[in-house]
Amino acid sequence: MRLTYILLVLSLTAVAASGQNFDFERINKKAYEYAVAVNIKLEVSFGTQTSDAQIRGIGTIVTRDGLVVFDGSPLDDDSPFSIMSGMQMNIKPTSIEIVKSDGARYPAEYIGVDRFTKLGFCRITSAQPVEFKPVSFSHRRDYRVGEWLAAYLLLPEFVSPLMASDVGMISALIQVPDQFVFTVGFNQMELGSVLYDSAGYPIGVLGLLDQSAFRGMDISTLPSFTGEESVPLLGVISAEKIEKLIKDPPTKGKVDRGWLGIYLQALTADIADFWGIDTKSGIIVNEVVKDSPADSAGLQTGDIIVRLNGAPITVDKEENLPIFQKQISDFGANSRVNFEIMRRTNGTVDTIQTAAVLSPAPITPAEAPSYEDPNFEFTVRDLVFADYNVFNLDRKEFKGVMVKEVESGGWASVADIMPGYIIQSIDGEKVTSVEDAKRVLNRIAEKKPKEVVFFIWRDNKTVFVNVKTDW
Repeated sequence: MRLTYILLVLSLTAVAASGQNFDFERINKKAYEYAVAVNIKLEVSFGTQTSDAQIRGIGTIVTRDGLVVFDGSPLDDDSPFSIMSGMQMNIKPTSIEIVKSDGARYPAEYIGVDRFTKLGFCRITSAQPVEFKPVSFSHRRDYRVGEWLAAYLLLPEFVSPLMASDVGMISALIQVPDQFVFTVGFNQMELGSVLYDSAGYPIGVLGLLDQSAFRGMDISTLPSFTGEESVPLLGVISAEKIEKLIKDPPTKGKVDRGWLGIYLQALTADIADFWGIDTKSGIIVNEVVKDSPADSAGLQTGDIIVRLNGAPITVDKEENLPIFQKQISDFGANSRVNFEIMRRTNGTVDTIQTAAVLSPAPITPAEAPSYEDPNFEFTVRDLVFADYNVFNLDRKEFKGVMVKEVESGGWASVADIMPGYIIQSIDGEKVTSVEDAKRVLNRIAEKKPKEVVFFIWRDNKTVFVNVKTDW
């Protein structure tokens, strides 16, 4: 216990000493020009439950017209559980308020969250034209382990000043699954805060290491649910990444990431030795999605992708799959990508060159069009690529709409229609999209029948459900 206490004192002393290297008076003066509090009111719905919530975090003005970047991870409504169950969590910002250090308050419009960095974006919508002082990032590439950084923590609304300073240290320069400057000493309450080096220059913002294995639609394995992935790895989101997002902020519903259309597996050294091939890393194609870019390029099950645009693929274990997935995503839709593949045929291995033009990635459940019916008090959405894969459904033959939300006590809820069920027909009419569902449900509202028959797929079987109405 005494040794632990001594080590703790030494650690705190080291932190205090490092803080003396920062000119906080100078940093504060700059930070208070563009650092803001972001107050967001949310409507959160899941299954049959809907509730209101509020979040508050630190943000940064990044353009003169009031574009603000902040930690958007609380607004992320695409989770592995949602995709697997069909029970989509819906997180909808209902209002955003930006509060500057001088107390000035402005409304803001939500734009979206970047799927990789989890940085959120909103834009101030002032009634009168206002020119703001944005942050000007300094580009750094020469990070060192042991280097100290400074950041700011947003304090509660009932205290003044708005923020408190904090320091942390670069503890590792991560290379896999992505290049990332890992820090210790900061916490999740500081996500989205600008980071400063010892010279007082803003070099990026505090963010999370991307763990995007499940985010892509080219998935062959599901993420671990052991809790290991829940440990946050915090570090520097670089100026280059932020400035790229500032030029084209991520917009909810806009899909421009690239998609190849394969199920994939890492080529490990053991598999390479078993097959007798002389490469120790690559991507094994487990399955090719019909009519996908991979299908058009001639990729086949069993192919091994070893080069991407001339560069070797360094994926040699499952944990490294996000490297390849993120590369494909970042190329963007309509990009031409060159592949070198190894194909094993009758005991020989042929090397083949091919190319694919990437398609826009299939939309996620959260991005799918939806319709809320006020009479039956449920919300349905279009089926997406992930639904067909998770439930092993034929994309050409199976049609319907997914039940996204159900209001407790409503007609649908009383009839035991639950989120995750797939409606195939309503009142004898086939339903293939939310537009179909809206049309049929509006017609039913005009006729006002005493009951309506729904044909529903659930638990790998189809059933008829009679819904009693009370117009």
